[in-house]
Amino acid sequence: MKRTALIIAMLAMVLGAKAQWLDWASNNERVEIGFQLGQSATGTEYAKLGFGGSINLLGVHVDFLVVSPEHKYDRHVTNTLYEDSSSYNINIGYQIPILPWLRVMPVVGYCQTNYGVTDATTVNVETLENSSRIYHDYSVYAGTRRHRFNYGIGLALQPFEWLSLYGVGSRYAIYGGISFNLGALVDDK
Repeated sequence: MKRTALIIAMLAMVLGAKAQWLDWASNNERVEIGFQLGQSATGTEYAKLGFGGSINLLGVHVDFLVVSPEHKYDRHVTNTLYEDSSSYNINIGYQIPILPWLRVMPVVGYCQTNYGVTDATTVNVETLENSSRIYHDYSVYAGTRRHRFNYGIGLALQPFEWLSLYGVGSRYAIYGGISFNLGALVDDK
């Protein structure tokens, strides 16, 4: 085990000696904001498609993925109680720069799933400045909320200096996204 760790450490030092490999300083210029789409609660009976966002600040990657109850924002009023579920994931990791255009992201995080009921007999109207939306009450059944430790790995490709495409596969989520490097928009010269 010690010999393996020593070989990995020496390999990292040799690869880091080349400017193109493991250039940790390249993370100092990265400030990214992104959007993502994917499946939350993967591997559970509540797996559904959701959306979210990400922030990457100096190599530290934080993202979230949310799935709302399916019938909560239905515009129909019926005498029905819908069995519904919701979930969310939040992960944090660090982008390891393998090449200038390729980064690997180990992530750890949290996944929560909820099972409940959406009451379509109720109507709530939320009025915003120039618009409004209708939604129904959603209640989680007691004892159905599950908390799970999430872990996985991601891959980020940077085809342009200001754009990154990434994908993450973790124990309880699979998603991909696009992020924009705000640090590349700042002209230092």
